[in-house]
Amino acid sequence: MRPRPAIALVLALALSVVFSVSLQTPVAAHTGLESSHPAEGETVGEPASAISLTFNRPVEPAGSGLTVFDAHGVEYRPDSLSSADSQTWLLEFEPPLAGGEYEVRWRVAAEDGHIVEGAFRFTVDVARTGSSAEQPPDSASAPAAESADQTVTAGNAIEEPSDATSRAGTASAESTSPTTAPHAEGQTSPTSTVATSGSEAPDATASTAFDTVSDSRPLQRSSGATGAGRLAEAARVLGLLATLAIVGGLAFMSFVVRDELSERVRVQRVLPISGTVLITAAMAAGLIQAVLLENDWAAVVSLDAIADALTAPFGIAVGLRVLGGLAVLTAPRPEAEGAGRARLPAVSLIGAALVIASYSFDGHTVTEGPRWLHAAANATHVYAAAVWSGGLALLADLLGRRRGGADVVRPLMRFSQLASVSLVMTAVGGTIMAVLVMDRFADLWSTAWGRLLLAKIALVAAAVFLGTRNRWVHLPAATQVFGQAPSDAAYERLRRTVVVEAIALGCVGIVTAFLVGASAL
Repeated sequence: MRPRPAIALVLALALSVVFSVSLQTPVAAHTGLESSHPAEGETVGEPASAISLTFNRPVEPAGSGLTVFDAHGVEYRPDSLSSADSQTWLLEFEPPLAGGEYEVRWRVAAEDGHIVEGAFRFTVDVARTGSSAEQPPDSASAPAAESADQTVTAGNAIEEPSDATSRAGTASAESTSPTTAPHAEGQTSPTSTVATSGSEAPDATASTAFDTVSDSRPLQRSSGATGAGRLAEAARVLGLLATLAIVGGLAFMSFVVRDELSERVRVQRVLPISGTVLITAAMAAGLIQAVLLENDWAAVVSLDAIADALTAPFGIAVGLRVLGGLAVLTAPRPEAEGAGRARLPAVSLIGAALVIASYSFDGHTVTEGPRWLHAAANATHVYAAAVWSGGLALLADLLGRRRGGADVVRPLMRFSQLASVSLVMTAVGGTIMAVLVMDRFADLWSTAWGRLLLAKIALVAAAVFLGTRNRWVHLPAATQVFGQAPSDAAYERLRRTVVVEAIALGCVGIVTAFLVGASAL
């Protein structure tokens, strides 16, 4: 394959990845609602005094948590919310929810810190058991008018007098103001009233406040913190690219240019910048996590909200990245070492180790498979991929500056050996993680996580092809003409192929950042 077709191939793959990522919604990893009682779409024949939600993994209510709305947009807060194992949550109402259609909306934080949210509906038809004294038999299915603006008051439903009739013979109507509740996918957020289960119900002739069928799938976006999910993804991408630069740079210094002081100094100048980017991205991710948990941008200045966000395993990941970035940022420079073989500062190595370890506390590693096995595979994968991709970017820079000659043969051969080992380690670690995350082979094309994994594999395959061709075709051809004019075609093909391979691996890094939070359900 000539260089131009190779460039076209990688650019086409990169554009497809960018397109798929731009369509990707912020979703949480591998945690979801497993069952509920009443179930989605179920009609029960007596007032509902309790609602249970069972998740496939332990969760904690986040932001609006677990709430119930009736067909008129009235919110019913449970009198009691409890869980014995953080997987099954029980909402209890006293008095019970009477006849009508209800929507249960849930918003929870998974063990890995990701936010999962969804909704389901059920109907209470008290007429089926003859209990129709409190509610007309046809009230559950009667069409109703759009509800007026209403206020949130703890314990009582506050509505316009013209919109409410008493369900239990007592009524209270006060001044009103609009509020907005979290809403299900594809649905406009209804104006809602907060009520206890014993509060008055709106007129049964009013129109339903939710017209779109909702289900237990994750919602696309929370209304209270619009854009926070995208910012979290951006911070994740920047943090991962900084990780590749730090780990890859240290490996490049210690192996590829270990006996070239000028090149080590040049690489060392890049490391503080990468450390600063990593620290900034990690701190931003911590603040954005607080916003996502509370579903409110005000959480970015709330110490309590930030503390809650950082007490999960995700907080450990943030802390390790900040510490690792600081270690790299403050490491001594190699100028004082003199010429000869490089000895990397211990501070830099410790910082890199902390950064690599941080990825064992973020994403699927926290929840999938044996913890020790997934953490080991993840560390191996991150380290090897960083050595390969970060080192390749530095090699492309070196080749661009030297423009051919015998002084590029040695770094090329050294990096070829390093990349070969890194490729094997990357493949082994990645395969183990994929097996641990996937429940079945069809997840590769039926889930967001699987589709992103396929895009990543395609980009890696393109990079491997280019690297192999460079090693066995372009490099032998170029070594025969080193010392000739800098514009020699053979050398230019080799250099351009290295650049394209580095671009492909950069795209792999971006896709990997999205994989951390993509849904495997």
